[in-house]
Amino acid sequence: MRSVVHSRKIIRYKLRFKPDDRDSSAEAGSGLKANSLSFFEILGESVANIAPTATPAITIPVVFALAGNGTWISYIIATVACVLLAKQVNVFSRRYATSGSLYTYVTDGLGSRVGFASGASILFAYITTAVAVLAGFAIYTHNLFSYFHIGVPFPLLMAFGAVTAWLMAQKGVELSTKTMMTMEFLSVTIISILGIILLFTHHFNINPGNVAFKNVSFGGVTSGLGLAFFSFVGFEGAASMGKEAKEPLKNIPRAVISSPLAVGIFFVLMALIMMMGFAGTGHSLGESTSPLAFLAQANHVSFLGYCITVGAMISFWSSTVGVITAGSRILMKMSHEGILPEKFEFVNAKKKTPTVAIGVSAFIITGLGVGFSIFTSIENTYEWFGSIAVWGFLITYLLVTISAPVFLHKYDSLKVRKHCFFNDYRRPTAHPINW
Repeated sequence: MRSVVHSRKIIRYKLRFKPDDRDSSAEAGSGLKANSLSFFEILGESVANIAPTATPAITIPVVFALAGNGTWISYIIATVACVLLAKQVNVFSRRYATSGSLYTYVTDGLGSRVGFASGASILFAYITTAVAVLAGFAIYTHNLFSYFHIGVPFPLLMAFGAVTAWLMAQKGVELSTKTMMTMEFLSVTIISILGIILLFTHHFNINPGNVAFKNVSFGGVTSGLGLAFFSFVGFEGAASMGKEAKEPLKNIPRAVISSPLAVGIFFVLMALIMMMGFAGTGHSLGESTSPLAFLAQANHVSFLGYCITVGAMISFWSSTVGVITAGSRILMKMSHEGILPEKFEFVNAKKKTPTVAIGVSAFIITGLGVGFSIFTSIENTYEWFGSIAVWGFLITYLLVTISAPVFLHKYDSLKVRKHCFFNDYRRPTAHPINW
């Protein structure tokens, strides 16, 4: 009897859980290189968007200026929030593959109008994030050149970073994701070596109580939470690789959940280590423009400071490539559905990349970045665009969180279990259909 009931559920699921015709026909001939990205390369897209090297290099000091000794707590809260958000994203990513990422997820749960709002929000967030990380690229490239007493204007550095990121995104998704992941891995490794040296130097005395834990304030923690959250934005980038990933229903959910969890642990540890490293030096972490280089010099490993400067520069640049890559897939998907002009659908037959969408994204990012770097300081460009980007992500993240249970309810997959928040969702009872 139970097997009969189970079979009926499977049949009902197959009948109800099917894509719109427009989705199937539109993306079936998308022109993207199907089944080409391994888990490592999919993870590279999410990791590049996050740019984990950039956080200890430039964001943790800013968070410390707001949260003080509660910086590590802000990062713990942000990590937990992003992991829980990743679970909502995976409600969709483990059921079907798409290049539309959060835009498609919200559309399928809440309808086309709300979906359009989410698409506009995530594109706004990607563009402003790209400008912010380009500013970070310009700052660290300028620092690198200063070692050799070479001065290059920030607008020129912004333009150079944007153009080279555009060229890399055009080359093909396999090359760009492999390059981004490799560079980030090397950069994080160098920073981790510095962290280990600091731990040995301070005899592993990382206890929060030794960095004035008693002075932590709730207001400070909440003040730093916004920028701490900004350190994670873009982790959902792997979800835009649905049409190019190998085993997308398996690899994309793994990349989406593992990227914020892994980098979150890294951020919390580095926040504690950096606070420990600056304690007693007479310098403030919140006022340092090159905290890692300072810590390397203070601990007699200056050569690591040079390596970290190069790594941070590459990390910011890789993030720009990752954001352009993810955003171009969403532009292409919105074009498939008639929301944007058909030109955004164009895919280069040789490179298998949406060249028009990539080009338009890069053009807007370059114009904003160069323009603002001319009329204001490069530090303000980073902080302003980083701050407003958070709002674009928050809107989209909120909508996908609402969309997940609505979507499950539509397809009879929502199951509320008494007193158990984490088990509200059960996996589909039949093999999902890609669209």
